[in-house]
Amino acid sequence: MRWVGMMAMAVAAWTSMAAAAPPTTAQAYAVFAMQHARVNSKARVQGDVGALFDTLELNGHVKVSGVAAAPTIDIGRGARATGGLYCSTVQTHGGDTCQALPNPLIAAPSIVLVGPAGNTNITAAKRTKSSSPLAPGTYGALTLGTASEVILAGGGYQFESIDLASRAKLLCLAACEVVVRGRVSISQATQLGAGDGVAATTVTFSIAAQGETTAFDARSRAQVRGSVYAPSAAVSVGSSAKVTGSLVGDTVSIGARARLDGGTPAP
Repeated sequence: MRWVGMMAMAVAAWTSMAAAAPPTTAQAYAVFAMQHARVNSKARVQGDVGALFDTLELNGHVKVSGVAAAPTIDIGRGARATGGLYCSTVQTHGGDTCQALPNPLIAAPSIVLVGPAGNTNITAAKRTKSSSPLAPGTYGALTLGTASEVILAGGGYQFESIDLASRAKLLCLAACEVVVRGRVSISQATQLGAGDGVAATTVTFSIAAQGETTAFDARSRAQVRGSVYAPSAAVSVGSSAKVTGSLVGDTVSIGARARLDGGTPAP
């Protein structure tokens, strides 16, 4: 009877693995690139990872809880995607094989379109905090000095650009939809996105990156609680950063030892 039970568990596990399939939208992945995605050594991803047109790199000892999907997947030594590989070509040290890659992999992504920026720039000097939450609206550049803090009341926002110096905080008091015309740059040990008690799933940053090659640049040890959608330019996250939410870019680079939790994990 024990042997029969073990066989039943094995069949159930195999069925679960066989049922896994890549998500059909870019935002359902923890990491997704239109072109090339790279997840560097010892990073951990809770969710699925993919690339639409080019290569997905999972470097040494990267662990992905979901599926990996791309035309070409390069698996480094000790790296793995628990949900399986969906690809046309795989380069691997461990004998991994490809399952059939869906065609198309995802629905056509939408482009971020942004109107004219506002005339009011928002600035916070070094080690200062805003006296009251910033109301929804259209603004110019938002610039925070070292260890400063600005709170967003919640709702819809548009900025020309967002620039956070080290240890600065830009947090949403309630659900936020933030649209950026240029780029978002956050330095070391910054905090961006959902504040305490606010679900990361209710905060989004849609970045048009007009005139920019990089849409989103988060340096080492940055903490991001919210999703970043920037399909027209590069998205980069530094070493030991923590992200709760999906990252979508034209290219995506994830630093060593980063921790990501987003997208739809494979069963």
